[in-house]
Amino acid sequence: MRLWSGGVTIASKGAVMHPHAVHVLPTTKLGRWSIVLAAGFFVLNFLWVILPGGASLAFLSGIAGGVAGLISIVRRGERAVAVFIAVTPLVLVVAFILAELLIGHD
Repeated sequence: MRLWSGGVTIASKGAVMHPHAVHVLPTTKLGRWSIVLAAGFFVLNFLWVILPGGASLAFLSGIAGGVAGLISIVRRGERAVAVFIAVTPLVLVVAFILAELLIGHD
């Protein structure tokens, strides 16, 4: 049994749990998906030479993992460190696309 008391959840055995505690691993299903997709981004980037179309799969995985991470942070209240790190591939993909559009190749 848990009671709500002024911003702090009090468990029945006397342990105090904060409602916005920061965890290392995600606690939501969407947060776990973002970790898996972000890991797929890095793996596919290393295997793009061997796997045909690996770079485009890596980009899609990075975008999907980052979006899933952002949704889990904003809408589901996920506060896991790993989910914040899983947003990194989205930032890298967006930076790469912006650099290609703005600077391009000569």
